[in-house]
Amino acid sequence: MIKIKYFFGTDKRSLGFLNTVYNQNNNVKVVTLPPVQTGRGRKLTPNPVQTFCENNNVTFIYYDDNAIYDDMEYGIVASFSKIFSDKFLSTNPDLFNIHLSLLPKYKGPTPVETAILNLNNESGYTVFKINNDVDTGDIIFQKTLNIHNKYATEIYEEINQSFNKEYKDIDFYKQGYVQDNILSNTQKYFKEDFDINNLSIEDAKTKIRAFDYLGPAYLKYNKLNLKILNYSEKEVGSSIELRNGMLYPLYVIPEGKRKMLFEDYIRGIK
Repeated sequence: MIKIKYFFGTDKRSLGFLNTVYNQNNNVKVVTLPPVQTGRGRKLTPNPVQTFCENNNVTFIYYDDNAIYDDMEYGIVASFSKIFSDKFLSTNPDLFNIHLSLLPKYKGPTPVETAILNLNNESGYTVFKINNDVDTGDIIFQKTLNIHNKYATEIYEEINQSFNKEYKDIDFYKQGYVQDNILSNTQKYFKEDFDINNLSIEDAKTKIRAFDYLGPAYLKYNKLNLKILNYSEKEVGSSIELRNGMLYPLYVIPEGKRKMLFEDYIRGIK
């Protein structure tokens, strides 16, 4: 089994994969991106991967496009908010990416969300050798998972659990197979995409499941934006009327407030 010496990642979706690699090799070197300004105060905030490293005494460095990692041998990339330049890849060639779809389907930034929005029953993840294009390298491993009626965060967690189980058996030495040349890209989503006002009940539920990580989905309620984190399929408790049915939220985030039970929110506005 290969000892991965470098790990590239930035956001919360990287952490499960990093934890698996770190548990196998405590000397793994982590490459991430510098803190960015966030919030109203524009405070410099480290990303979740840097925070993980600091809390667990893991060596990390900031990405440098001109860097040459002579001791890399092999590196894993997972949810790294940077596209490598041709120059970087020419000097650091042995990099493998974990992509959260069954490539060549759903290349790009939002494969899990797109699979949910398209009502797919199955998806999964792919490990492939990075080349000079986006998500097109030779595939060395794929795993199919059932995603029917699941939330994006559930799927992320199941992929992490599966990778943790399968990691020791992935053969990074083997010659991968070339992907089929099909056009199947995904897009970035923005706040306006999370709006479920005026949607049918089924389309609203689909968006709630798809965007519980990126969003969450929201609607106007009591003249304010109300973020919907999840919902019940059972007709119990308070509800919100949508275009052709009733939505039964479980947890919500009212505008300007913290996460709470929808029932508690309703009691507070009566």
